[in-house]
Amino acid sequence: MLKKFKTSIFLVALVVVAAGLQSCGGDDPEGPTPTKSIMEFMTDEGNFKDFLAAADRAGLTSKISGSGDMTFLIVTDEQLAIDNVDLSAMSDQEITDFMNYHMIGSKKTFSDIVNNNYTASEAAIGPGGAKLSLYTEVTGNAVTYNGEAATKNYEATNGMVYVLAGNLTPPTLMDHLAINENLTNYLSGINLEAALKTVVEGDNVTIFGYNEKQLVDWMTGHQSIRISNLKPSLRRAILSNTIVKGKILTSSTMTGSTPTEGAKDMSFATNGSDITVNGTAKVIRQNIYGKNGILHIIDGVLED
Repeated sequence: MLKKFKTSIFLVALVVVAAGLQSCGGDDPEGPTPTKSIMEFMTDEGNFKDFLAAADRAGLTSKISGSGDMTFLIVTDEQLAIDNVDLSAMSDQEITDFMNYHMIGSKKTFSDIVNNNYTASEAAIGPGGAKLSLYTEVTGNAVTYNGEAATKNYEATNGMVYVLAGNLTPPTLMDHLAINENLTNYLSGINLEAALKTVVEGDNVTIFGYNEKQLVDWMTGHQSIRISNLKPSLRRAILSNTIVKGKILTSSTMTGSTPTEGAKDMSFATNGSDITVNGTAKVIRQNIYGKNGILHIIDGVLED
């Protein structure tokens, strides 16, 4: 299941396992030259039988055993059992989507991974065939994908392998909100507003999530430190102004204005690569794809 990277205890645990990230030697440019493909690494390790069988069903065997550069995020048989994930019980389409969400189409060494950032998986099942997004975090020498810690990595002849402490499920928009701790209060607010949550859980939705820092600053000015403490009508207003139902807005299609679920239409202004919403909030993360829509993150609150 998807989990948030949210406790200080877990952060400490990541530091402990971080040594394993570099332990296989391949990620060090001065280390040994890689000798195994991703397929050979998984086979030799001996504890990825279920994942290898699933990769074969998904048509990935030739990719992970051939040439080229990619990144494969893998999970041990033991961890799949702990997570109660039975890959053999999935349909062919489910297994293809699941496995492709664990694949990145380029080689990502540790130094390539950016904190609080998103990268595209190979699961092209978002709106219009868009590739679903993965959220990356870096703490010291530890890295996580969607909050799942990488306990080991290996530089193969055809890319990178990261062994994760949990599996990755192709995310909905609600899942994306839960993954990123910079959207904590925004998610809490959506969960408090049943009608808005229903919209966000529907198909073909665009949402503009409030970045945590700016939302907390705004709430402090309204004598509140949690969105649950806001007057319900005010909370409903600022959240409904961020949701566009039935329309997918990528960064390239944010032009003019569009109706929202709130009383105020959303308007856009561009200046080079910068996009401003309603003349006040800048889009600071663009084009985050879930199965049912797209998420953008903004650095201000959209008031009526």
